[in-house]
Amino acid sequence: MATKKAEKTKTISLPIPLDLWFKDAKKIDELRTILGSETFQTAIATLKEIAGPTNGGIAGDSFSVSQRYAWYAGYRDAFNDLHKLTKYRTNNKPAVQEEWNHIQTPQP
Repeated sequence: MATKKAEKTKTISLPIPLDLWFKDAKKIDELRTILGSETFQTAIATLKEIAGPTNGGIAGDSFSVSQRYAWYAGYRDAFNDLHKLTKYRTNNKPAVQEEWNHIQTPQP
């Protein structure tokens, strides 16, 4: 007797607006920790090196070469964009906890 598995539907969350990302200091700090890990940095460097252009890759026709370079540029930009998400925006700095207000002067 064959049993039918109940299929689970995966809910895909919509991307959050960029302004909401920069308002969440916890997410920014968590991403900074992930990107700062030695293992992740080694993995990125390895992938960039593997995906980079080679003499053999340049020998093809100009259309395929341009496609490979466009893909490689986008690949590198994705890693660089992740690092951009770890920078606080000037008008959205994380709130200073009240217990430290006596040390720092309030910013207008």
